[in-house]
Amino acid sequence: MSNKTRKLLILSLPYILLSLFATNLAEAWRIAEGMNMSARILSFMTMIGIAFQNPLPSIYPTDLLFGLLCGAAIRIAVYLKGKNAKKYRHNVEYGSARWVA
Repeated sequence: MSNKTRKLLILSLPYILLSLFATNLAEAWRIAEGMNMSARILSFMTMIGIAFQNPLPSIYPTDLLFGLLCGAAIRIAVYLKGKNAKKYRHNVEYGSARWVA
């Protein structure tokens, strides 16, 4: 394994883990029962424990899609936040204000 692929894997690991976590949340929502939204949310809270008993991700296609979308959304949010970051220069004045002695 080259250094480039190792670095890419290490940088992608948090997003992969978050997407696997999201698959278990999607599984809990899928197995929750309820006719209306409040009953389903209440059932979802009890099903979270059942979904997380198995640490492996759910293989159900919609659960995998939800996990993939969550991981991609987090990655895009981090990318956009980093892209819009201000570039401050340490110990250098920035802006239009100047001190007059």
